[in-house]
Amino acid sequence: MENQKFTELINLYFEGKLDDEGHVMLTEFLRDEKNRDYFDLAKQWWAINPAETEISRRNWFHVQHKMHKQQVGKMQLPVLRRLWLQVASAAAILVIGILAGTVWSHFFSWQYPFSEPLVFETPRGEKSMVKLPDGSQVWLNANSRLVCYSFTSKSRKVELTGEAFFKVERNEKSPFRVKTNECEVKVLGTEFNVMAYDDFGRKEITLLSGKVDVHLKNSRQVLAPGEAFIIKGQQAWVEKVNTGRASAWVDNKFDFQNINLSELMKRLENWYDVDIDLSNPGNREVNFTGTFKNEETIWQVLDAIQIYIPIRYEKTDLRKIKISVE
Repeated sequence: MENQKFTELINLYFEGKLDDEGHVMLTEFLRDEKNRDYFDLAKQWWAINPAETEISRRNWFHVQHKMHKQQVGKMQLPVLRRLWLQVASAAAILVIGILAGTVWSHFFSWQYPFSEPLVFETPRGEKSMVKLPDGSQVWLNANSRLVCYSFTSKSRKVELTGEAFFKVERNEKSPFRVKTNECEVKVLGTEFNVMAYDDFGRKEITLLSGKVDVHLKNSRQVLAPGEAFIIKGQQAWVEKVNTGRASAWVDNKFDFQNINLSELMKRLENWYDVDIDLSNPGNREVNFTGTFKNEETIWQVLDAIQIYIPIRYEKTDLRKIKISVE
């Protein structure tokens, strides 16, 4: 709430509408060095972008996207450096909260078209958050790509490759659509996760709140909260799921339930930016259940998996790992 109030005060300040009480509150916020840094960024933006243009909007979206990027998987870290990162990540929470505030609503009116789509990408080993022109928030998992098309009073459309968690601003007159290679998801306002990596054996749409309408080529399925729509090859079905498990990655966690070994290794490749050579193809359908945190290294994760699945691993290069199933 404090972060949201800070961005509201910044908006009023640059609009020349901040009253005496607001000036006192803003001064108090600016005692924090991190808040002063963000205030300086906002001041520079107002100075060079007094009026909205397509170029200024594009630049601002990409600046914010880069600011919200963070590393998600670690190969290996010394104990002292890991402790420093934990402290740094705690401090970063404040900055991210501020950047995700209401300052967006002043900078941009979302009823406008782009002459070309906005494209946001996260490489392996990173994740990011971007706020779309309508105020909707999207968290992009590692190795993912989001293409944002024109947002108007009648239509909002994005295209996803990879995985993303969506928190969509409700607007009954302007449906929000997410297109993947296999399906299209239509929503009015809701929270849901879409996992649609091209090289995964299955795709999954999980609904946390609200309602989504999933369209395939020859069918349509409406999901209720707590349900997931799963596509595997030519088959598709709905099942009850633990919604927290589907979105755990947003909070820097792995939470797997009966995931097969092949998909598990692909997840680790994306998360830690490594290449895994999985030998003994016939044993790839072994399933695994477990939870890991972001602070654990790839080696700690593999050691934990070894307890439940008879695997051996060896490091063959800087970012290459060979795994055999016994």
